Amino acid sequence: MKIIVVSVFVALICNFAHAQQAPIVGVWEQLPVADGHGGPNAVRRNIVFVDHKIADDTVFSGLVDAGTKSSVLCCVKVSKNSSITLPELLKKYQWDEDIADHLKKITGWKYIYEASLVDQSVQNAGMRELVKDLTMPPALSPYSAAIISVKITGEEVNKKFTTSDGAISFSTQSSQNSNIIQYKFSVNGEQVKLTEGTFPD
Repeated sequence: MKIIVVSVFVALICNFAHAQQAPIVGVWEQLPVADGHGGPNAVRRNIVFVDHKIADDTVFSGLVDAGTKSSVLCCVKVSKNSSITLPELLKKYQWDEDIADHLKKITGWKYIYEASLVDQSVQNAGMRELVKDLTMPPALSPYSAAIISVKITGEEVNKKFTTSDGAISFSTQSSQNSNIIQYKFSVNGEQVKLTEGTFPD
C-alpha cells in the first residue's frame, strides 16, 4: 500500500513540475541556403537556438522590438525530435560563408533545433507579411528574431507580460560599434541573454 501511495505522489509531483515548466526562449533564424540539387534558387531554412531542451513538440512566437512594445510573429513550430548540433547543422546544408560564420557566433543557447513555420491559416498578419517580403525574388535576405515558447495571438505585446507559466520581460539592445544585437529575457526572475551578429543592410 505504501509503495502505491508513494508512486502516485511521485507521479503527481512530476506532472505538476511539467505543467509549471517555465517558457523556453531563444533566437529564430530564417536563412537562405543553396539549392541542394544544384538549382538556381535558394531554399529558406528555419533554425532555433534555445536555452532549454524541448521535451514536446512546441510552438514559439517571435518577438521584435517595436519601441514601447514588442511586435509578435506567430508562429514557428519545432518537433522535439528535430535537434541538431552546430557541427551537424554547418555540414548538412550548403551555407554561404557569411551565414556559416553568423551561425557560429550566436551565443547564449544550449540546444539547436530545425523548425518550420505554422500553416498560413494559423499565422498572424505580421508573420504573413514577413513571409511575403522574404519570399520576393531573389529571396536571399536572412532574418532573425527572439522567440518564446508561448503562442501569442495578438499582433503586439507589452515588454513585460505574463503567461500561464510565469512572468516575462523582454528587451533588445544593439551595439553599433561591434555589430552585435542582444536579446534579454527575464523568465520568472531568471535572466537569459542571447546575442548574434547583425546582418548587413
